[in-house]
Amino acid sequence: MKKLLMLLLCCSAVLKALGNTYYIDDKKGDDMFDGRSAGKAWRSLNRVNKQVFEAGDSILFKRGGVWDGQLVPMGSGTVKAPIVFGAFGSGALPEIKASGHFKDAVLLKNLQNIVVEYLALSNFDSTIPFQKTGPTGVRVLAEDIGTLHNIRLANLYIHDINGDNKKGSAEGYGIFWDCQGPKPSNIEHLVIENCKVERVDRNGIRGNGTFSFRTKWFPNKYLVIRNCLLDDIGGDGIVVKAFDTAMVEHNKLFHIRTRAKDNAVAIWPHSSDNTVIQYNEVAYTQNDNWANDGQSFDIDGNSRNTIIQYNYSHDNEGGFMLVISDLINKDNVMTTGNIIRYNLSVNDGLNRKRLFNFAGVTDSTVVKGNIFYNEGSKSYTTEVADIEYGIPDHVSFDDNYFLFAGKNAAVFSKSPKQYSKVVFSNNVFKGNIIGMDNLVNVKGLSKVKSNGSKVLHKSKFFPWMYLPAKLRVLVPDFPESLYQSYISNGLR
Repeated sequence: MKKLLMLLLCCSAVLKALGNTYYIDDKKGDDMFDGRSAGKAWRSLNRVNKQVFEAGDSILFKRGGVWDGQLVPMGSGTVKAPIVFGAFGSGALPEIKASGHFKDAVLLKNLQNIVVEYLALSNFDSTIPFQKTGPTGVRVLAEDIGTLHNIRLANLYIHDINGDNKKGSAEGYGIFWDCQGPKPSNIEHLVIENCKVERVDRNGIRGNGTFSFRTKWFPNKYLVIRNCLLDDIGGDGIVVKAFDTAMVEHNKLFHIRTRAKDNAVAIWPHSSDNTVIQYNEVAYTQNDNWANDGQSFDIDGNSRNTIIQYNYSHDNEGGFMLVISDLINKDNVMTTGNIIRYNLSVNDGLNRKRLFNFAGVTDSTVVKGNIFYNEGSKSYTTEVADIEYGIPDHVSFDDNYFLFAGKNAAVFSKSPKQYSKVVFSNNVFKGNIIGMDNLVNVKGLSKVKSNGSKVLHKSKFFPWMYLPAKLRVLVPDFPESLYQSYISNGLR
């Protein structure tokens, strides 16, 4: 009898640890119900927001339902039993519409071990051109709390957020992490995956930098952003802000900087260390007003040890790459330790007319094994390495392949002094190339005439799945069967 009693108590503890499942139905639910079954579902967001959830609980919204308001849950899970907000039933994702009445459609304040998945979120106020509150789809807030752990945002559709497109104002965000004091606070293990973000002004996915100054350095740690689609973003796409150790991979970003008139780039870290950006496709970043930026990628100020590799970049008006330091002082270190390798860039910089932009004094940038292809039909020039506001230290271009096959010419028009710390080793230049005499540090093969016989040697590191068919002539040993398998599997 005693053993049976102990067994029953253990079973009861296990069941409690698994948590409860709560259902929310916008049509047939009733807040007077207990919410513990689909037939006894709650109805409103207000009822959900009043509940303090426990580890292992699941809160499921009915597919096809629409809720006007804001989700502000209470309660944290554990590592083994997170609290999960998701969906049940069939049909369209359940949608939460803040409609400008709330700053955030979903606010996760001082919560940890939380999963939010399979929801649609919007925050569009149709009565005004833009909201002045900094509206978001999801805000993850660590405020005067110390360290929060384990937040996963997955399979969300975040759309139509009309914030201000002016940088530093009331910018809007699809997903935003925010750390406030006075107690140093941060987030460890933030995962954002399989999300779609579109028609957002100004930012797709990014965070703030309250504790990113080196004098009070308390960065977030361990960020993963993967398999997301961002389209029609008014300003910046993905900004890794105030993180130590981040991975941004297998994302697609199209039509970034569609409405902003100031600086904006598709993917970039700022005030972050140890960032890896890989296997992303970035296209159609705009720069129709010829302002700064508009590139696919940027390694920005106060950042160390960034790797940008295996990406496919094409038709980005502002160029392929920006490398820049902020004003270097006690709060900001020099941008250093940059590796840019095995990327494919096609027709980048056709509007801003530059491929790379080095701004300010940065240190240690390696550009290795990339393909830069341009078939522009207009007779103008694209600066290969634009250098301004200082001379970068220790820049090397190694084993890259430049092919300008159209009327557009690649040009080196800066002074020998500006190129003094830039070394070109074993690169191949074919097609319309101008001004190589200005380069003062050239080693190995660095130019081949248009009818030259040298081809790009196949490398196991290069993202061959992204190689357009017209470029395969550069790699005669690239198997046709393998190329077709890449196409059929949607890898191109």
